[in-house]
Amino acid sequence: MLDKNLRIQRMVVFTKFFWPEGGGAELATYLVTRNILSKHFDVTIVSGTERPENDILRHCRYVHWPVLRAKYKPIEWLKLFANTRVIRRLAKNADIIYIPSHTLLPLAIVTKSISPDAKVVLHLHNYQPLTYTSVVLVGRKPDLTTDVIVERGEHDSLLRAVVSGLGYYINRVNALSLYFADKIICASKKQREILVGHVPAIQGKTTVVYNPPPPAPNIDKKPSDTPSLLFSGGGSFVKGAHIATKAIIRILAKYRCKIYLITAYSSNKDRFLEKIATRFQDKLIVLKKMPHKEYVNVHSHVWSLLFPSICEEPLPYAVVESCLLGTIPIASRVGGIPEIVKGTCAERFLSRPGDVEDLVDRIEQVLALSREELWDIASELKYVARKRFSTEETEKRLLEALSS
Repeated sequence: MLDKNLRIQRMVVFTKFFWPEGGGAELATYLVTRNILSKHFDVTIVSGTERPENDILRHCRYVHWPVLRAKYKPIEWLKLFANTRVIRRLAKNADIIYIPSHTLLPLAIVTKSISPDAKVVLHLHNYQPLTYTSVVLVGRKPDLTTDVIVERGEHDSLLRAVVSGLGYYINRVNALSLYFADKIICASKKQREILVGHVPAIQGKTTVVYNPPPPAPNIDKKPSDTPSLLFSGGGSFVKGAHIATKAIIRILAKYRCKIYLITAYSSNKDRFLEKIATRFQDKLIVLKKMPHKEYVNVHSHVWSLLFPSICEEPLPYAVVESCLLGTIPIASRVGGIPEIVKGTCAERFLSRPGDVEDLVDRIEQVLALSREELWDIASELKYVARKRFSTEETEKRLLEALSS
């Protein structure tokens, strides 16, 4: 633990976006800075988000730096190296430089060169040091082909796929950044294993700290009489939308149930899902991306969350939140997901990634549950998740990492 007799150390947090902008990584950064770091350090946040979550301003100083809003990563990296004078002013006298944003990893090189005595900490929420797309596909080495496959699958654009091939070589600056960090924090044991497996030299400076639990209210869970499932991955290729779609069509054609699909983008894939919905009428309900409170309300009555990801998820908040809300995750056995449900009955509902047959089998197992079995599993999941993912445990592990 940190010595309370010492002066409060100054910490500068560099992040491209700050909550409510962004996704799971930004939510984790917001929770970490507000509930943990601000209690132990004099924190200044530097971000490209103009309007951060209001309550963070009561805990930390906030600096809006528009330079961080560059659209493409190579341009952003060039801007970082071109603005060392500004970075020097922002990080002046900092004891700790904390970088939780994957697009800003090169800042480790810049800040360490400017302030050799400052402790540079990288908090990794994906695999940016290994691939340009920051994704590691299951069963594939993180190489140029991986980047091309991901870009082609996610955006259905041959041009983006070709450009990502060039990005693979430019991305080596992120791998170099790891050597300039004093501490590297991983979100799960599996993520650490993968990173160290490809960059063995960083093993001694890596540690695992689970993200603090997302704000999941203690909802009045009332599973619907008709079995119901939720898929919130939209048309995302890496989240297994193509796998989910095949399984959903087979399940709806055979069983009396309801499936809710949340789409995030106006893409051809999402429009395809809407066409399927017209075929199954009221059995398949397509919803647009919604505020978090409305999303939680959907969880209040669904039996299970479908999460057939085909990438090595570090520690997906969607699955953690599902457990906290008592919704059974039918998820791929990838990345940190087995760590989330380890020791619970939900382990038997994990499926082989990319295997439609196996996913359908797991869905059928859930549909066959009695309401008593459903309640028992939901209660167990909530209990284990609250114990495994607590702000207190995250705080303890994080402070140990920062003081070591």
